[in-house]
Amino acid sequence: MQIEAYTIAVLGAGTMGEGIAQIAGTAGHPVLLYDVSQEQTQSAIENIDKRLQRTVNKEKITDKKRTQILANIKPVQTLEELAKAKLAIEAIIEDLLIKQEVFSQLESLLEEDAILATNTSSIDLNEMGSVLKRPERFVGMHFFNPAPVMALVEVVQSTETDSEVADFVFSLAEQWGKSPVHVRSSPGFIVNRAARPFYSEALGILKEGGTDAATCDAIMRECGGFRMGPFELMDLIGLDVNYAVTCQIWESYQRHPRFAPSVLQKELVDSGRLGRKSGQGFFEYGVDVEMQVPKNAPESPAPASLIIEGPEKLPQSLLKLIEGGSLKTKSISGNGIIRLPAGAAIMISNGKSSTEQSLDLEENVISLDLCLDYFQSPRIALAPASQCSANALQEAVGLFQSLGKLVSVLKDIPGMVLTRTVAMLSNEASLLVEEEVSDAAGVNLAMRKGVNYPQGPLEWAEQWGLFSVVETLDNLRKFYGERYQVSSWLQQKAKRN
Repeated sequence: MQIEAYTIAVLGAGTMGEGIAQIAGTAGHPVLLYDVSQEQTQSAIENIDKRLQRTVNKEKITDKKRTQILANIKPVQTLEELAKAKLAIEAIIEDLLIKQEVFSQLESLLEEDAILATNTSSIDLNEMGSVLKRPERFVGMHFFNPAPVMALVEVVQSTETDSEVADFVFSLAEQWGKSPVHVRSSPGFIVNRAARPFYSEALGILKEGGTDAATCDAIMRECGGFRMGPFELMDLIGLDVNYAVTCQIWESYQRHPRFAPSVLQKELVDSGRLGRKSGQGFFEYGVDVEMQVPKNAPESPAPASLIIEGPEKLPQSLLKLIEGGSLKTKSISGNGIIRLPAGAAIMISNGKSSTEQSLDLEENVISLDLCLDYFQSPRIALAPASQCSANALQEAVGLFQSLGKLVSVLKDIPGMVLTRTVAMLSNEASLLVEEEVSDAAGVNLAMRKGVNYPQGPLEWAEQWGLFSVVETLDNLRKFYGERYQVSSWLQQKAKRN
């Protein structure tokens, strides 16, 4: 069947529904858009028109194309008018009983070979499809907001979904210019589950006083390459929404510690500090409000020289950074230590605190946080051991400032900021593969396309070194407990490598 003749029904004319209708209409499908509120349907059509007009103004499409797309989208007033659709995509309220009722009605109206798809972000498809007579024709098509812009579509299969149905929907999403991934139905699917550590680690760091919210965000953006830091992103999403998703996933996984919601976040929600929409969250918003800025270490003199012990054990991007400077540097064999004249040893964080490493190694350790690329990063984060002298810390700060970096000095907590976050993102991603929710390529793609991560978590783990990821998680587990238990998949892969 030609794509232009394939009728798509979209149920729900809210933000997601209107976005999905625009995608299908742009691809040339006749689209039937239904909502219980005719006012909402009309508003959706107007919003689509406004977006398309902006696209015309940017000369990305012609006005003729805009007119064609709008002509493809027809508002309807009753479910019965959807009967000729071959694919119905539901994007209504996240309520299981209401969705089940709608799908039961649709199944009785549409032809037997029609496909029923849900845009749910969290509800189990096995439970949702349990009321259907033909659950093999039921599949998830989870788009991300804004749907016309975001590339990812999670194609979710229940235990009953026919693989040919899932493959058809996957191919259709590709025809629409999307990047689909196959997912087995499980709480949070890929993105909402795998992204939890991005928020939970930041909340833990703030609670421990590791650093303030603005500095944590700056480290995640500038050292990690994330488009937004966790606190500004939670404020944008809405703290109440983010907290609710965390609680839902926590309950779905029998309250496992790694999904435990933050008391700090709950207190903000209970006090009405919901983020941008309320004017206050982790940050304050308003015309006359000065945004909180990251704390940068004061200017310090650079050391006269360095000794690099074991350069082959340091990241190439860090060596490139140091070699590009003007400091006198000597390289000798060792375990990946940057030795300062004042006697301190700069070491990349391995999940232990600097103080613990100092006691273990009988060294005066200053930990260096992970970076996606030390050479490109505009910022470096350091954490001195409790016994570290002011002079040694100034040398470490001055070293990186002389190399053109802003420096954040953190409280000495295990795993610092980026190190513990990337380790946990990698671990959760590996559990998705271990549990056969998706494969490694699918998880990496989902996190890059669905939430704009600079790299997939498992790609980052490979770059960092799987042994280092496992070592970091083991050290964090010894300090914090079960929350940081390493997955069997990650342990085995690290051993093989």
